[in-house]
Amino acid sequence: MKRYSYNQMNQWATSVYMSGFQDGQDSMPQILEYDENTLEEFLLGIDGIGEKTVKKIVQAFIEKGEVAFDV
Repeated sequence: MKRYSYNQMNQWATSVYMSGFQDGQDSMPQILEYDENTLEEFLLGIDGIGEKTVKKIVQAFIEKGEVAFDV
């Protein structure tokens, strides 16, 4: 590492970051599947969000339909 110049180290760090980022992007599913129970469990795990709010959020997703899940 000490043998690298600033530019060489910057180039190396950028390439490591980009390859890791690309690997992460490639491992993500292209289509998100909606599961009402999983969404409720996820939201209930967030501090400050109660059951009433979770039910409102889930209902909003249901009413919005598939458009709500476009990435």
